[in-house]
Amino acid sequence: MSDVVVDNHAESLVANLIYQVNGVLPKDISLHHSLVNDLLMDSIELIDLLMRLEEIGVAIHESEITSELTVGDIVTHVASAH
Repeated sequence: MSDVVVDNHAESLVANLIYQVNGVLPKDISLHHSLVNDLLMDSIELIDLLMRLEEIGVAIHESEITSELTVGDIVTHVASAH
């Protein structure tokens, strides 16, 4: 994760998107969680999340989409884009 300061709005937005995609409650999501390993997102859910992010102007480069991608990484992208 980069040095961008995480704002609460970005964190809340990402947690709610994850909840909409795979049902994990926002209160149970932390920045260090891996989307694949910790939140158990499958490929369909991951694609759904990435499409929802693109709809709000956040694009994540293909090379960053691995099993190591964390909630914090996504939050950083959202915070940087807005």
